[in-house]
Amino acid sequence: MSSQVNKITDSWNFSNCFMYSIHQLHASVQKHLEQTLSKKKTISFSQFMVLIGFNCSNSTPLSQTSIAKYSQLTEATISRHITTLVSLGYLSKKENDENRRKYHVSITKKGITAFRRAEKIINDELVTIFESITEKDKKNITKNFNNVLARLISKK
Repeated sequence: MSSQVNKITDSWNFSNCFMYSIHQLHASVQKHLEQTLSKKKTISFSQFMVLIGFNCSNSTPLSQTSIAKYSQLTEATISRHITTLVSLGYLSKKENDENRRKYHVSITKKGITAFRRAEKIINDELVTIFESITEKDKKNITKNFNNVLARLISKK
């Protein structure tokens, strides 16, 4: 695979190469985490991404739209995951009193436990995946990515 990547990236400019590398890294890490979580018989990575919204909101009830924003997934995808996570007992849904077509979604104790278990597995895997990068480089990468992200967000 490395030779394939090199052939493709040799003819591209920095932006194309960088975006391709980020995409490949993201896809490979996500696939690895999906496989690891599956082997450990825990929630899927996509389900983890849904539950992470509750972690970011300090476990307060969220709308489907808010969950989609936190997880960077579409509302249709979130809807399917919510249905599954409710059936597993990880989330609960309560009808919104102001709009009967909408729901307030809350994480349950069982959901918090599943999230924490998956979070530990993911964190341990990420430490292993990125152990070859020095702490100084990790800080620089994080700083630079956050700067780019801030610029993109400010343009919205």
